[in-house]
Amino acid sequence: MYKKSLYLFIANTLNRALNFILRIVLRIALGSTGFGIIAVILPVQNLILTITSYAVTPTVSKYVSEDRARQQGEDPYPFLFAVVGIILFAAGMVLAPAFASFLSPQFEKAIIGPLRIMFAVIPIGVVFSVLTGIFFGRQRAAIVAGALFLVQVVTVASAYVLGISLGVDGAVFAFIIAYAAGIAVLLVPYLRSVSAHGFDWTRARSMLRFSLPMLVTSLGIVTLFQADIIVLGRYYGPDETAVYGLVAPTSRLIPSFAIALSMMLLPRLSELTARRSTHLARRTVSRALSVTAIVSLPLTFSLMAFSEEVLFVLFDTTEAVMPLRILAFGMLCYSLFYVLSSSLQGYDKPHVPMYALSVCAVLDVVLCFMLIPRYGILGASVATGASLAIVLIVLFSYVRPSLDIPVLNMAGIIPLVVFEHFVGIVGGPVTTVVIYGLAATVYMVAVVHYNGLLALMREE
Repeated sequence: MYKKSLYLFIANTLNRALNFILRIVLRIALGSTGFGIIAVILPVQNLILTITSYAVTPTVSKYVSEDRARQQGEDPYPFLFAVVGIILFAAGMVLAPAFASFLSPQFEKAIIGPLRIMFAVIPIGVVFSVLTGIFFGRQRAAIVAGALFLVQVVTVASAYVLGISLGVDGAVFAFIIAYAAGIAVLLVPYLRSVSAHGFDWTRARSMLRFSLPMLVTSLGIVTLFQADIIVLGRYYGPDETAVYGLVAPTSRLIPSFAIALSMMLLPRLSELTARRSTHLARRTVSRALSVTAIVSLPLTFSLMAFSEEVLFVLFDTTEAVMPLRILAFGMLCYSLFYVLSSSLQGYDKPHVPMYALSVCAVLDVVLCFMLIPRYGILGASVATGASLAIVLIVLFSYVRPSLDIPVLNMAGIIPLVVFEHFVGIVGGPVTTVVIYGLAATVYMVAVVHYNGLLALMREE
């Protein structure tokens, strides 16, 4: 499980790097105003990613793994999720003008067309996520990692070409092209390996019932992640949303390992639950949570300590350093929440994270309207970070897992802060990348050695 999670983590990290490049490419191709517009549209893309990665893919992987554990043949019933994608697409097309009217007048009607194109991505993204869930259920993480990487590469390349020639509409259409490429890559091996079966309506209904709380939870996650920039777009213009549209995704590197591990944890727990191995399942959850904390802490500390240098290298700006640090802490909380939430899904209790996240999503919206009009992007980061911390506390209190983290991990931020204080930004971006890249590498190697993560891989 951990080895395959490592493959996905590497793929997720590369995808995050390409996501940074995508934002730089979009800013070059569309200019500051165009990027400010697309930064407000990108929450719809995040809606697609969250619904697919949190609800559709885990649900499909759970049911496929259970079918395999019971030695039942594979059935095409997971593709019923495409209907959900079509319903969301239709709702988005109707609600696009209302969403545009909510924003600042500076966005005007220029946002409606690109927004509708982005909603058209939803059913295609859902089909792609069904295929990834099938391969996760088969424990074939490598092919999924390759498909995810391809989607990101195609997005960057086509967004630049179409953004230059067609503007914001063309840049948004690049997402449709990218998902179509990902589907083509996964559909070929799926069709080769699947055998012809009837449509199991009993399992299909069970799958949809199980996924409903997860779909609601995914909408709560989207609210937590995107309410800040949408409310920011109501009170401020494209310049402010452009800055925050660069800072917020930077912090989302931190949960990459937790998301990758959860993709493998859910089918594993479903398999153990089907075999009634309760003790082994609880031990698996506690160990997965401890490993997530050990991996996520150094990522969080590095981003918090080197936030000024990261923004300087990636985006040639040192604005929004404090919002980045606050969001980094929030993403650490989200990483641990994600693993706990996946474990409850594996225990057939998806309603628990649904309730917790729904309440905290409402709290986040309230905090955004309270803080953003006065404090801008700083208020946006505080609202999001505080809400993510609260939802972690709620879920941790419910599950009460054992968490084994060697104490020196908590002191890891001290040498990083001291190093950054005395070194600072050195010359240009290249020099800064080399110096801080070496420092972060040494730190990560020390963490891996101290916590015996390589030994854990060998034991597995």
